Amino acid sequence: MDSMRVGEAREWIGEAVVGAVRAGFARDHETMGYAERPAPEPAFKAGRERTGHDSSRVPEVPKALVESWTTDDTPGMFFTYKAEYGGPPLIQLSVRRTWARQVAAAGWAVLGGCAVLDVLDWDESVSPRRPARVRAALVWADYDAGMHGWRAHADNRDLRVAWGPQGQATLVMPWKEPSAGHEVETG
Repeated sequence: MDSMRVGEAREWIGEAVVGAVRAGFARDHETMGYAERPAPEPAFKAGRERTGHDSSRVPEVPKALVESWTTDDTPGMFFTYKAEYGGPPLIQLSVRRTWARQVAAAGWAVLGGCAVLDVLDWDESVSPRRPARVRAALVWADYDAGMHGWRAHADNRDLRVAWGPQGQATLVMPWKEPSAGHEVETG
């Protein structure tokens, strides 16, 4: 049962990450106006895939390969994708032994569109309990005019989980958290 859920969790994570990359590429393309004013090709081009260096259109992002292994160290996700190389995105998960049972089998592998690498705190006020704080991977994607063209990477962050009335999870980003008694603008 757990191995089937781990496989499904890897698929969900792969789909979430590729979706975030596609959305990030599209957002950067739109925001920067690259369709009307393409950025110059990077001076340094490590890969041979022309579409990876062409800012005038968003490249296709293939299905990701997702690998996972257990660690006794801090859980994390290593992810970097450079379209210039032409291969599929590779996601490498380093998770605790409890991940298969507490995250994958419980259906918490993706929350708020992000890969969940560990549950740090639980909300015990509901039954069944649900994550209150998680270690998650945030995906960033854009066009790098200086070096690699279309590229993406992930940062591992510890985030609070806010639950809506219908049970939908939202990850609270650090810049939206109140700090030292100051309220943060949410607009």
